[in-house]
Amino acid sequence: TMKTCPKNIILLFIVILAIAGCSLFPRNQFRPVEKGEHWRVRLTKFESGSDVVTKGGFQHPYEFTLVKLNRILASIYYQDSDAFGNSEKHQVFTSQVRATLLKPLQKAFSMAKSDEVVDFSFMLKEPMLVIFVNDLFTSGIMFVKDDKLNVVFRTINFRGMDYPEALHQFVGDPTGRPLREMWTLVPGPGQELKKAPKSSFSLFEQPYYPNWLIIDLNYEYEPAPLTSRRRRSRPVKEILTPQEEAPKVRIERPQSIQSEPYRHSPSMSTIDDPEVRRKLQILRELYNSGEISRATYERKKEELLSPR
Repeated sequence: TMKTCPKNIILLFIVILAIAGCSLFPRNQFRPVEKGEHWRVRLTKFESGSDVVTKGGFQHPYEFTLVKLNRILASIYYQDSDAFGNSEKHQVFTSQVRATLLKPLQKAFSMAKSDEVVDFSFMLKEPMLVIFVNDLFTSGIMFVKDDKLNVVFRTINFRGMDYPEALHQFVGDPTGRPLREMWTLVPGPGQELKKAPKSSFSLFEQPYYPNWLIIDLNYEYEPAPLTSRRRRSRPVKEILTPQEEAPKVRIERPQSIQSEPYRHSPSMSTIDDPEVRRKLQILRELYNSGEISRATYERKKEELLSPR
């Protein structure tokens, strides 16, 4: 009996610590809005995190028109960090993403309370030249304050996790310290990066938040037609219906390529090369799916079939 007594005391101590831990670290509260197989929009009330998210005081609920929200999301760009300063900028909310998320985001803002942020996440599947598929995960929060839309990302186009795993990994408050990222948002007209308090600078921190964009809601943003992600598709008119219905994206696929005569006479060794045949097949698949243009297809095919 004497031997089991210390064990009971230790077990009781562990239980007390667990209970104390629950009270010391309050859990965030969530309200679902809408979700799909690879996307989710919900409302989050942060019980722990920076003063920005825990104190609230947001202009919520907020009524966005789909036209305005579409234009704003289309104006958000980022670029990968590049030591040579020549990195291309990329659209975060592509037309494919906007066609899916516009109405759920509009609904979330209309439901949000003054202490809740709009919490979003989505995953895109991008084909690569070597037949693999990239799962690209993006996650962040949005809130309106002082007539400005704040969009703060946890990550953009993160690779290496499936959707459930990424959801579990990227769930916290992204408004903390302005740590250096492998990417940075690119402010456009009517936009700026959030400035960091001067006292918070350190070796790994920056004078601004690379993941935090502040967008002036009074600025007139450029029209942003919703188009298919396919390069050769026909643009769909901007959302202008009186009922604010999000349009369906119409996809027009290019004429499929099966096989065609060569426009020059490649050497037999080139045609018989299994690696060349494999790459030609990949090129055909990329063109048929609309990932590359006809001009790119022809140029790459010529390069592959040129005598060596």
